[in-house]
Amino acid sequence: MAGGPRGGVDGNTSSARIIVLGGGLSGLLAAWHLHRRGCEVEVWEASGAPGGWAQTLPWPGPAGEVGYLERGPQGLRVGRGGALDRLLHELTLELRPSPPKGPRWLGKAGRRQPSPVTLTGLLCAPGLGIGGKLRLLAEPFIPAGSGPDENLHVFFARRLGEAFARELLPALVAGVLAAPPERLGLEALPRLKRLEARGGLLLGGLRAGPERTRLPAGGTGALARTLAGRLGCLFTDRPARALEPLPEGRWRVHGKGPAREAGAVVLALPTQVTAELLRPLAPEASQILEAIPRLDLRVWHSRHAMVPGWERGIGLLIHPPEGRGLLGAASFSGGDPRGVPGLLQLRTYVGGAYPVESALDAWSGVFRELRRWLPELGEAVQVREEACPGAFPLLEPGHGARMARVEAALPPGLHWIGAARFGPGIPDLAEGIAAWAESASGLLMAGRPS
Repeated sequence: MAGGPRGGVDGNTSSARIIVLGGGLSGLLAAWHLHRRGCEVEVWEASGAPGGWAQTLPWPGPAGEVGYLERGPQGLRVGRGGALDRLLHELTLELRPSPPKGPRWLGKAGRRQPSPVTLTGLLCAPGLGIGGKLRLLAEPFIPAGSGPDENLHVFFARRLGEAFARELLPALVAGVLAAPPERLGLEALPRLKRLEARGGLLLGGLRAGPERTRLPAGGTGALARTLAGRLGCLFTDRPARALEPLPEGRWRVHGKGPAREAGAVVLALPTQVTAELLRPLAPEASQILEAIPRLDLRVWHSRHAMVPGWERGIGLLIHPPEGRGLLGAASFSGGDPRGVPGLLQLRTYVGGAYPVESALDAWSGVFRELRRWLPELGEAVQVREEACPGAFPLLEPGHGARMARVEAALPPGLHWIGAARFGPGIPDLAEGIAAWAESASGLLMAGRPS
């Protein structure tokens, strides 16, 4: 409910147990876990709707047909027994099974080839050669040995060989994290360390079980909407403007409307906003957070006549810098309820940490670049651009040590969570926040007023 709380929190009372600042997915997950552990929680969200980037937005078709687009991920990658899997069962969200996937490609050396995420793609991968392919088979015998400052290129070169890290990894990482693997630490993909600890990428993956893409009824944004509705304690249009320390470790939060007191405050805001709030209270933590680079991504949503053979959806990753700033594209399957019947709905990614040629500043240039790799694609019947400033935190090598310094510098009663701490993927957030809540809930409950 815009402008006020949903459910049993009185907006005029002066004291609340825990205030979570930020109603994106991080804040909602934190509030959910604390609520289930008996904490009294309220969530402040500066905008008019919860979810942050994880929103499913209406986008009617060319004749006004019902249709949608995803502001964030197009689906949820769910591993059996993981934190996200458990959460979805707790919320009893209706999930659609993953449909069979259509063609997936890698754009490299000026031509389209099978994606290396498939066995066929690996066997046909350009640049690997016989030695590189044999090196892939040796991965289960490589001992664990990741260091705190290891970047993704070094990690994959160590486990899968230098040829894989040089020839295939840049496109795979750009399509997920919008940055070169040399600039990213292992904190950007926390699952890698877990797999290595369980025997390596192959054996660890087999032991952990496969991750499958699932879509909640109502789109990916249904996760945030369901959390907000079940919590019943969300204030929208409620930005936080200042934090004031009080005696006995309590806090007063100043924002739109009356100030509120809390026994603890959880900061689940973008890093720049968090840094600004912390500047007068914890200058060292503020400086570290301000220094985390954030990547701007531009996403073009377009609808086209369906191409025969693409009815199950397509995926394209482009080896940087061959795309001139275009990183890749993916489409819904033809039967996806978010799309418009009979049309191919495509999402194209531009920018991130890569330089973008000026021609790609407009859809006409983006479309010409797409046609280099997807010559079958017809003219768009609808186009919509979604700018995503600061969409991705760039988690550089050594990020974990810097985040430990942030935690150590926070005053008692202040907690910081989010994608910059636990990784940008929804499964990473779910795992990280579940573990944080398990360790923090006892501290938060202690000192609760009787």
